[in-house]
Amino acid sequence: MMNYTLRQHGRATLDFLSSFGSSIGPLMKGQQEALDTAGLNDETLADDLDDRAKQIEGVLEKVPAFRTTNLVGEWHGEHHARTAAAAFEEIKDDLASDFENLASGGTTLSYNPDLDIPKYWPYPIHRTTGGWDGHRHMGFIHGELVHRYIVGKAAKPPAAGGKATDIYADRKNFAEQAPRRDYDHVVEIGCSSGPYTAKLAEVFPDAKISACDISIAQLEQAQRNGNLAGQSWNLFHADGCATGLDDESCDLFTSYIILHELPVKVIEDILREGFRTLKSGGDLLFGDVAPYSALSKTGAWRTDYMATYGGEPFWRGSSTMDMVGIMEDIGFVDVKYEGMAPNNYPWVTYGRKP
Repeated sequence: MMNYTLRQHGRATLDFLSSFGSSIGPLMKGQQEALDTAGLNDETLADDLDDRAKQIEGVLEKVPAFRTTNLVGEWHGEHHARTAAAAFEEIKDDLASDFENLASGGTTLSYNPDLDIPKYWPYPIHRTTGGWDGHRHMGFIHGELVHRYIVGKAAKPPAAGGKATDIYADRKNFAEQAPRRDYDHVVEIGCSSGPYTAKLAEVFPDAKISACDISIAQLEQAQRNGNLAGQSWNLFHADGCATGLDDESCDLFTSYIILHELPVKVIEDILREGFRTLKSGGDLLFGDVAPYSALSKTGAWRTDYMATYGGEPFWRGSSTMDMVGIMEDIGFVDVKYEGMAPNNYPWVTYGRKP
């Protein structure tokens, strides 16, 4: 990771945001107690998700823990990216030389000024202010300050006197789900600032690594991270639906936790693009959130509710689509659609091109 020192104000505000995580558990417990008291469970809740929402929210709207959770979530959603951007402004001059130096090295970036930006893409996923390119340096702001600092500190604080936990370790565990280690060319779509790309390079050190994204800001941060690590990634500006790669030019086509941020039609197009670009015998491996069918009825409602108000408009579609049927119709064989042990996270979509 890049070295930087936050100013006092920026550090305090980001620490305040990271502290929100500890309040959510007790609030969720209060909600569940109210639902238990009302007798709402998998046996009594409706199968239809919208009808189920009316049942659950009709009870929870009177529960302080529910209203408080909504208030906390709303404030966090409105302020996390803005606060991180303000913290960046305080240190941007300190980072300028690193930004310039890390634009050169073994990791290269190909720009595509003629890229046709899809209509869905500018939506502010995660309620990130302005979207993924809403700030010239959103790659650093989101990758380092929002994800690594705020989310990482809230999720897995370091043990006393010890090293901080690697919040990206699950990406390496997921990459290791691939059935081979002898891939010649690994292609990642939706690489963002490169956290999964880095783990792919660890698991497949002898493979050529190519990774694309629609966001220039994210790709530029991925290039910095690649060069900082001494990697030789081939980063390119492209839509995962139409990578521009040759037919049968790779033997692993993969992504990590982006499908739920995409419309169903786009996911289908990406699967077809994977099939086109894979060599015979090549593997497609996508990791994402669990489908609603793998959750309890309350869990599926909660996920859907948080997605609706948390800036994830495509989550329901991706979590209810017939992934296996679509994969098989495209031509993939040995299709798997299952959770990764021990916690069913991430959810694995796998298929092989015959």
